[in-house]
Amino acid sequence: MKLTITIIAALAAMLILPAMGETAQFWYDQANSYYITGDFENAAASYDKAIELKPNSTVFWNYKGRALANLGRFDEAISCFDKSIEINTSNPEALNLKATALSLGQKKYSEAIVLFDVILESNPSYVDAWIGKGMALGNEGELTGALQCFEKATIISPQNPSAWNNKGVVLMEQEKYQLALDCFNRALLIDSTNEAAMKNRENALQAMNQEVSSGPSQDTTTMD
Repeated sequence: MKLTITIIAALAAMLILPAMGETAQFWYDQANSYYITGDFENAAASYDKAIELKPNSTVFWNYKGRALANLGRFDEAISCFDKSIEINTSNPEALNLKATALSLGQKKYSEAIVLFDVILESNPSYVDAWIGKGMALGNEGELTGALQCFEKATIISPQNPSAWNNKGVVLMEQEKYQLALDCFNRALLIDSTNEAAMKNRENALQAMNQEVSSGPSQDTTTMD
């Protein structure tokens, strides 16, 4: 994950150049192309090449970690985020990515919440941390705390469909179906292609109908 160059003489150092096209930016662009198409294996390998040429780039480490997380290799992903944090200790993106990997990848919700709180202590407007903390609390069954996090996220970023969808999920868990439906509708107004919100809206409508006819239904809502 790093490149070591031994410099014999100043003149020799001047003559050491990367092969044509093989710059850190070249490999980073290649990696992004793979990442966009869902080829996370080649994306991770290309980010590695970029890191060899520019080992102190937190961006490269973060994106390599993202690719590995998408492959389900969460231990390796967290190692990448840790390296990014080591390079820049005040790196909220890397902290948020690590917390998300701990929460969604390894189900270590308590550890994740600690990191989300670290981010929010220094940056109370970091909406992704509010959403991540809300999801971790929700998965621990702390619905009141989760709802507070998602409400905060919708206030900070009212055009964030994930915040509205996830708020709706908690309201569904609390059997507040009309309020949940309002949230899913709001998410879809922002992003009409949001699959989680579309599915959850249908679930909310079904729950409302079944509540009228026969009682509460089984919940299958999806956080986003």
